[in-house]
Amino acid sequence: MTVKENLRLVDSMMASYNARDWSKLAEMYAGSALFYEPGVEPYRGRDAILRGYHALHSEFPDEQIRKIRSFGQGDWTCVEMVASGTNKGPLMGPDGKTIPPTNKSYQVEIVGIVRIENGKIAEYHEYFDRLGMLAQLGLG
Repeated sequence: MTVKENLRLVDSMMASYNARDWSKLAEMYAGSALFYEPGVEPYRGRDAILRGYHALHSEFPDEQIRKIRSFGQGDWTCVEMVASGTNKGPLMGPDGKTIPPTNKSYQVEIVGIVRIENGKIAEYHEYFDRLGMLAQLGLG
């Protein structure tokens, strides 16, 4: 695929997430895809990645992502985004205990680095200010 096609795939991924079109989102990931996020055990495989998206949606049902810019080289793309949402569902704390919803909103910048192979997302690396997000929710 060309860089332009890869960037369109990433745009479609964000649009599918915002629309909560889980089946379309799942189709964009390779069956053996990996999803990395600092401090979290990587999600391995399309089904695990989808469970992660569902969990996030249950915590932040109104969450939306908006692209700031994106670029790519070869099989890799980089996208800068802003995510925002309101914590309406319980959160899992680092100690495994459930934290009740705060009903507070957040907005955080995110960088996603994506490797695309054969027209599917093979790896997704996400970086954001987790502490800043938790502070906005009244938890940090």
